[in-house]
Amino acid sequence: MSDELNENILSLFQRLLPFLTSVLLLFLSYVPIDFLLLNSIRPAVGLMCAFFWLQHRPDLFNLGTVFLLGLIDDLISMAPLGSNAFEMLLMYVLVNNTSRLFNAKPFVVLWYGFAILSLVAMLGRWLVVSVYYSQFLPLSMLLFSYMVTIAVYPFVSVLLAFVQNNLIKEEG
Repeated sequence: MSDELNENILSLFQRLLPFLTSVLLLFLSYVPIDFLLLNSIRPAVGLMCAFFWLQHRPDLFNLGTVFLLGLIDDLISMAPLGSNAFEMLLMYVLVNNTSRLFNAKPFVVLWYGFAILSLVAMLGRWLVVSVYYSQFLPLSMLLFSYMVTIAVYPFVSVLLAFVQNNLIKEEG
């Protein structure tokens, strides 16, 4: 009975691992760094994690997980509640509608796909936040954040691929 319980706990942990690693990376991305612009321009780590897990393990990273990750991002960033959740849900819809285009493609194709889809999601969030504040916010911060996000994506994806390949076992 104890071995079966241990196997169930290990299986549950492995199913939660994509969400847990995403939350950990999200928290790490908000650690203050005393370097000029890095405190105001941050990569969209939650968006990167959502894209990666939705592309590679949609069975473990579903709509509820994406929404919860977005809400956690909202609470950490102190952004208008629901804006990051909206951005991640928009990414969820975009990835689900374009997943057949990126399935089993080389990393460069996924990276280009992430660049396009993240731009759409970030512009959607920018529009929602602009409506919230009743004025168009400057696009310069969004563009710098977008460029940093695209530049950091390969590093985050390598880390997430390590988690996927070494820590998550296939069931069956």
